[in-house]
Amino acid sequence: MEIDWLTIFVGIIALCSVFVTVVIIMIGIYTLKTMQQLSEFTAHVQNELSFLSTKAVLTLHEVNELLGHLKEETRSLSDKSKLSLIELHNLISFLHDETKTLALKASNGIAKVTIGSLLIGALSQILKKKNNP
Repeated sequence: MEIDWLTIFVGIIALCSVFVTVVIIMIGIYTLKTMQQLSEFTAHVQNELSFLSTKAVLTLHEVNELLGHLKEETRSLSDKSKLSLIELHNLISFLHDETKTLALKASNGIAKVTIGSLLIGALSQILKKKNNP
């Protein structure tokens, strides 16, 4: 009688072990899929941020050059117009500098996202090695 109870008890433990193993494997597979999607999203975000920051810097640089050229062309304008043009030029220069700062911050953000992506990739590799005996 005691052997029957022992057999039932060992069987229940074996079933629980199989269930826990299946759950761990399913979590690992879901984690790997999520990490792959996150890596693709990170690459897309990096490309978009690089493009936008580069485009903003180039556009403001061109506007700044245009205003500098207009400033030289309008020497015969009244003093009031000249002051307005100088103020506009200074404002565009300020915006140009701020955009450069924003581009640098975006680059730093891209670097952080890249580091996070590499960390997630390393974690993925560790989980793959643990799931494959």
